[in-house]
Formats: sequence, C-alpha cells, structure tokens
Amino acid sequence: MSGSKPAPAPEAVSEREAAHGPELAPVHARVPGLPSERRRRRWGWPAVVGGALAVVGAMTLGAVLLPGKARERAAEPPVPPPLTWTVSSHLWKNGCGHTYLVERTPPPPPEAADARSWATARGAVHGGETLVRVSVQGKGAAAVVLQALHVRVVERDAPLPWAGYRMDDGCGGAVTPRRFEVDLDRPRPVARALDGYDASGQEGRTLPAVSFPYAVSLTEPEELLVSAATATCDCRWYLELEWSSEGRRGTVRIGDEDGRPFRTSGAKGRPLYGYDSVERAWITGGESGQGG
Repeated sequence: MSGSKPAPAPEAVSEREAAHGPELAPVHARVPGLPSERRRRRWGWPAVVGGALAVVGAMTLGAVLLPGKARERAAEPPVPPPLTWTVSSHLWKNGCGHTYLVERTPPPPPEAADARSWATARGAVHGGETLVRVSVQGKGAAAVVLQALHVRVVERDAPLPWAGYRMDDGCGGAVTPRRFEVDLDRPRPVARALDGYDASGQEGRTLPAVSFPYAVSLTEPEELLVSAATATCDCRWYLELEWSSEGRRGTVRIGDEDGRPFRTSGAKGRPLYGYDSVERAWITGGESGQGG
C-alpha cells in the first residue's frame, strides 16, 4: 500500500542463542538466617578490622607484660641461707663399730676412713643404725641462731632381706659424745638431745647436750652428731635445721654427701657376719663369739 512504512527487519540472532536459547539473568536467592548483601557490605570490613585490632592488642599486651614479669622474677633470685654445712654419714661408733647390710658377700672390711667408698661400691646400707655428723657454721661475722633440728622420713619399706656384715669384732671407747638420738620406727621421729660422757681422765665428766637455740658464726662452728636407729623399716630420711639471723628465718634440708636422703634398714633377725683376719674370711657371729 502506498504511504505505509515498511516493517522493521528482525534482529539478528546469535549462533549461541540459536543453539541454547536466550541467556537468563542470575537470580539471587535469600537464605534465611544470613544477612543481606547490603548488610554484609555494611558490617564486613568493620568486623574484620576490629578483630585484627583485638589480636594485635592482645599480642602487644602479652609482649609488654609477660617479659616484664620474667625479668622481675630473674632479678629477684632466692637469697641463700647465711650458713653452710658439711656432712659425714659413714661414721662408726667409737671409730670401729658398725654394721652394713650387703646383698652379696663383700671383700674384707675397709678402714673407717674408706667406709663411704667401700659401701657405695657395693650398694651397702646402714644396718640398724646410722651415725651422721653435721658441721655447721655461719658465712659471715653475724651470728646465725640454730632454732631446732627435725627429722623427716620420706620413704618407708620393709627391712632389706640382706645379711649384715660387722666392721669389727667388738670395740669400745672412753668418750661417748653428746648427740641427738632418733627412733625412726616412730610415726613422727624426733631428734632428742642427749648428754655425752668423757671417761678418759681420772674423773669422768659429762658433756652437756646441745641446747637450742644455739648460735654459730664463721669463727664459731658447731658439730651436730645424730644417731638414727630402726628395727622395723628400710627408711629414707632427711634432717631439717631451722635457723634465724638478722631478721631472716628459714629451714635447710640436710641429706648425705650427695644430697640424697640418708638410708637406714633394720637388721633384726638377719644373718650377721664378722671378719676373721686370721682366716681371711667372713664368719657368723656365733663362730666369732660375737652375738647379733
């Protein structure tokens, strides 16, 4: 028809649309319980920044405080006590009388001065009694007052089933030193101070027991002799010495020469041997004429 406009040509269809149909716009589904995209955009970055700042703050606070406390502890080491001591734990009564429990037959008895090395090499244990000498003195001119001596048993077992070996065939002495006696079989052993006695002169004299409190210093040491006995246990024990000096107080724990607890085991009912120096052999107490 004249005067009418021609119809527009149809738009070209791409090969992809022809093959797969028209592309669809993505649909964003709303999941219940999750914030909307707009809210996530609003709170996401502030939350991340806040968490990072909290972590950095905690790390900074730890770095500032903890090393400071460590330095403070390192700057204040414990003050050592104002006294020192030495220990001899293989003494023989009157220098000759002692019994060791030994698992296997030992070599001949040593001289008293070599008792510790002899006993250590064979794992020998004091049988029935342990004699300990503690020499105490101050480190300076200031007096150190010894307030009390305590005994602490740290382990109890049945007496060892080993034979006893006497270091002598009987001996005696003119002097009985003042000492502390300890009965390890008591539930709470105590150190009882006893007088000594010197019979070496024409007239005997009493050696007064150590009486606490007792002062020592660098130039005025003191020796404490302790006799600890048991019949019913294999006991490991320490001595604990209370002290005070110039406003300070404390307690030191005293063990053997290596710092370990002393050890004493009952010997009652065990085979008992003495050494026959003529036959060069260990013989029973009955054969040697010495009872147990």
